[in-house]
Amino acid sequence: MNTSENLSVSFHKTTSEIVSQTIQNLVQGLTGIASSERKDVILSIGHVLQRLRAGHFLSAFLKEWEEFKEKGKIKDDYQYTEQHYNCFQELLDFLDKDLPDEVRFSVLKKIFLVAASEEDTNRDSCLPVQYMQICRNLKSGEVIILKTVFNIANDNDSWAERHWSADDWLEKIAQDSGLKFKELVASYEDELIQKNLISLREHVDDSGVSIRPYFRLTSLGYELCKYIELYDEKTI
Repeated sequence: MNTSENLSVSFHKTTSEIVSQTIQNLVQGLTGIASSERKDVILSIGHVLQRLRAGHFLSAFLKEWEEFKEKGKIKDDYQYTEQHYNCFQELLDFLDKDLPDEVRFSVLKKIFLVAASEEDTNRDSCLPVQYMQICRNLKSGEVIILKTVFNIANDNDSWAERHWSADDWLEKIAQDSGLKFKELVASYEDELIQKNLISLREHVDDSGVSIRPYFRLTSLGYELCKYIELYDEKTI
């Protein structure tokens, strides 16, 4: 797909032009695959699906980028800042090198547009690209869990009035997130701990959890989720 190459040689172009050119290249690539020999098509089927999804995601992003600009939420010169280049690179690399999915792409897009609005962080801040790098390394299930914990933490403080075992916490997240199985939530738990997004279990037998102040979210995890949620305020 060469989205990264498109960005590196096109700094003088606008964001919209780069995205439009990338989508055009995707279509041309798919046309080439369709006209190739059957053995080539078989070998390329995974790339076909990735290209189709990348084109869909980029088209959706381009529409929102243009809407933000038309509403005056993004300054004209922002797209030539270092922060923009770095965040844009993360977005394109995700589509080019990772296996893109709706859950993770939505999060990356939201961080990108919140940063571009320059209302909550300025163009000199390193946080947006750090947030995007963290989210690129998350699995979709981990994103779902983080969002669920964030919503519970902000809903009310009734949960703070009782003792929570690790098993209780897993069951609550499983039910509220739609993941259903606490074993499925547990399969993501260690990775989220290692990424410093939720806190460690407590007690010698790991039977308890510290739920204050953000229902196990660390400060980093909470601020990351809060930054992503700012997107909803900007689309009203």
